[in-house]
Amino acid sequence: MRTDKKLDNKLGTSCSETNNVIFKDFRTLQNLGERKIAPFACTTLIVKDLNNNVYHGRGMELTFGEGLSSLTYYPKGYKFQHMAPDKSKGLAYDAKYAILAITTPISEFDPNAAMEGLNDAGLAFSLNMMPSPPLSDLASSQYANSVPYASFGEWALANFATVEELKSGINGTYFWSEELVMLGGLKSPFHFAIYDKNGGSIVVEIKNGSLVIYDNPTGVMTNGPEFPWHIENLNNYAHITNIETVEGQIGDIKLRQPDSGIATSVLPSSATSVGRFVKAFYYSSFANRVNDADLQLAELSHIMNNFDRPKNITREMISEAKTGTPAKYMTEFTLWIVLTDLTRGQLYVRLYDSLNYQKFTFEQFKDKTESVTTPLVKVEC
Repeated sequence: MRTDKKLDNKLGTSCSETNNVIFKDFRTLQNLGERKIAPFACTTLIVKDLNNNVYHGRGMELTFGEGLSSLTYYPKGYKFQHMAPDKSKGLAYDAKYAILAITTPISEFDPNAAMEGLNDAGLAFSLNMMPSPPLSDLASSQYANSVPYASFGEWALANFATVEELKSGINGTYFWSEELVMLGGLKSPFHFAIYDKNGGSIVVEIKNGSLVIYDNPTGVMTNGPEFPWHIENLNNYAHITNIETVEGQIGDIKLRQPDSGIATSVLPSSATSVGRFVKAFYYSSFANRVNDADLQLAELSHIMNNFDRPKNITREMISEAKTGTPAKYMTEFTLWIVLTDLTRGQLYVRLYDSLNYQKFTFEQFKDKTESVTTPLVKVEC
């Protein structure tokens, strides 16, 4: 791992070096880093109820992918082993916890790569797009203890119950960036949001060829630029509040709002990763908190509706129209939305073409001793 000691000292960060991982505490971090733009969109956030139980919402937005997502269950004790960079066998580990995950064949080595999930100890994660240079190459001596970076979330759920356990237990595991055929050969263009049922929240990114783990006081993550940039950008919104200002006076003119809703006028209107981060921070910060877990999930679903993108609302043109041939374009849309109750071990999924959520629980799979993969399909009303 490479780390800029001079830069870290200048910033006064809480930073320690372990293998190829850097830990940083955002309350003192000021570096913006290099700005990058993510090609696909995802929004993840958490809210808490009045009993401080944690609920996790996440939207997956792509330009393709209908029919490619599945719900995969891994029982406690399931044996994982992925490929090393030379296609030899990498790290082998047994799942300490049962896992529910939304999976897709993003990796040629793993037809059920986890994009989202939780374990029965109350740890959850989201894989979000954020293109960055790949991890530095591993030494051949590290291959036996290596895991593809795209499998980081699955590895975390299999081995840890809390984010603090993950931060303490990551030593000795080495991650590498594989070329992902489904994404045009990009090398693991991701970062990860990790949450636990106690409210712990971190973000894992790649910077200068190494993993960087950031404490996340917001509980929010979208896409690029790098996570420190989003935190710095929140300083531009120090004035946000959910308190309505319905009356005002400018000079001799008294003004009054004809209805409610003016408080959200300060939020970004775009669906970019920068705009969504600010909006997600606002909605999660001011979410209605109740005592009933089912009602809190309903509150979370209303919040996530603000990040549900329909097809064709924004287009990215990829070719010009020619005689007899229409222009080609891509349109990002919300492939699915997931709601997770970290305390009760419940996961709800709503697909783009469905009005209703599908519910999955660990109780449903308690008699399964092998992994189970179920394609996600439309739920009829």
